[in-house]
Amino acid sequence: MRSPILTAIFHPLNIVMLGLAVFAGLFSAWWLFLVGLVVWGVMVVGVAKDRSLNINYEIQQRAPLAQRFQPHFKRIERAQINIFNSVDAAQSRTRKALRPVQDAVDALTSEAHALCQRMTALENYRVVSQSQTDLSTDLRHLESVIELTDDAVVRREYEASRLAMQDRLAKLQATEQQLERVEAQLMSVANEVDGIVTEVVRLQALGAESASANAPSLVARLRQETAHLKVFDAEVGGI
Repeated sequence: MRSPILTAIFHPLNIVMLGLAVFAGLFSAWWLFLVGLVVWGVMVVGVAKDRSLNINYEIQQRAPLAQRFQPHFKRIERAQINIFNSVDAAQSRTRKALRPVQDAVDALTSEAHALCQRMTALENYRVVSQSQTDLSTDLRHLESVIELTDDAVVRREYEASRLAMQDRLAKLQATEQQLERVEAQLMSVANEVDGIVTEVVRLQALGAESASANAPSLVARLRQETAHLKVFDAEVGGI
């Protein structure tokens, strides 16, 4: 998918405007080219700043996530889109009042995706590790072998292997707990933004006055979720 700026440059109306500017400069007066160029630039910026274009581009450019996180993040992303559609469909004054809510949910969605992306590598490592060997079974087997071994030297070698295996198993278990915490946090965020979608739809229907009065509290809730997510990200990232 083209970036918003390239989409704006190659927009048919903008291409026509640029052609008219060149034509006017060549066959009428040179300063008409400069005027046309300014108008063309304004048109390009206008298209490039289109929010629907930017949000679609952002969604397309998001890196893929581990399957484990996809359902939770998709709920958050779907809420972002629903809020955008509700705000965009609102009347002018209501849309202006609800725009900060859109900005806040965009920031929260980006933060949630960043967390999922960082944890995707950890989840992929866990999946690969578990697919290669069953450490719990291997450890039980090794312990049985140690019990039947009489040679002291061989027993020490087996004991060293058991310690290494126990350490690896403990790290995998800690990784699993860490990933479960991430899932629980994402589910909490998804529940919160689903509730805010309902509030935005309600405020859109009630009109500008209600939107102006209630939008700040929604923004505060979304910003609080973003702040909590950043703290959580730093916490799990440091484990």
